[in-house]
Amino acid sequence: MKIRLKFDREFHLVDPGFKSKRKRYFLQSFFASVALFFILLFEGSITDGAIIAGIAGSAALIFFAPHSYASETRRVMGGHSIAILISALTSFVFGLIFPDTQEVSLVFLYLYSSISLGLLIVFMGILNCEHAPAAGCLLGLTLGGVTFGNASFVFLAALTLSIIRILMSRWIDNLI
Repeated sequence: MKIRLKFDREFHLVDPGFKSKRKRYFLQSFFASVALFFILLFEGSITDGAIIAGIAGSAALIFFAPHSYASETRRVMGGHSIAILISALTSFVFGLIFPDTQEVSLVFLYLYSSISLGLLIVFMGILNCEHAPAAGCLLGLTLGGVTFGNASFVFLAALTLSIIRILMSRWIDNLI
């Protein structure tokens, strides 16, 4: 069996296409910053950093490649919704196994989070809702706790970003 690795023939520190798209880069970066600012302003006080990092990943993806497969509304909303459901389900099961979570070692908490991630990948694949930043939100929900506030933040932030992408789709382009 022969394995052939493909390497770039040229290495560029700065994207050669950046110069022609620099206005678009700055404009879409500005839009992403404004969108995330308003999401955090109106909803950010009810959640923690890991969940915000996942939503920031979604915002970056949506404004970096708004017309890509992973930025479609089905994937953004589906991926985050599946993350919420799986984190709630695994949290419930974990709570049954370990009723006193104060005494659970970090190894079991990490195992629970890892199993949740594996389930997320399987269900996102089965349901055709692949959106990698949803994994960050899942991790935030499993480690920080599945609360109504955290789950609603994830859902509403994903919905807000999806609506913004739809409304701005004529004015924003893929930067890659």
